[in-house]
Amino acid sequence: MIESGLYKIKDKYYSDFPHENHIRIKGGRPFYYAVKDNHGVYWLIPLSSRTDKYKRKIEVVESKRGKGNCLIYHIGMIAGKEKVFRICNMIPITDEYIAGEFVFDGIHYIVKDKKLVREISEKSRNYIKQLELGRMFSQIDALRIREMLITNFENFS
Repeated sequence: MIESGLYKIKDKYYSDFPHENHIRIKGGRPFYYAVKDNHGVYWLIPLSSRTDKYKRKIEVVESKRGKGNCLIYHIGMIAGKEKVFRICNMIPITDEYIAGEFVFDGIHYIVKDKKLVREISEKSRNYIKQLELGRMFSQIDALRIREMLITNFENFS
């Protein structure tokens, strides 16, 4: 995977790590590669085009925590359109579960906006840290999935 690239996930991921709260969209919704954590596991963030809905959610969080302090959602431009990065729904993953690159105008789409990449990277790393500290939770038990992926790495090393 390439940092800041968009990817599609294989259905096998959802059968290997079943959970009723997975955001499972058939047809390969693109995911933004957010961060490679200190365990060597990649995390992907699902994107949404429903920006009006999430702008309201961001406003609610920021009214309590201050402007720019919404850790769970972020709005940015992807291929000229506003998209929501749903950080609170990011999933740990390995290469074996990648179905392919998200292609736009015939080439693999990679986010070039350095400010956006930095913001998403910082928020996603902070979110993972908050999960690890038990201050936030994952609806799909992402830390358990990460541990399963790490165990799988160790079994094949």
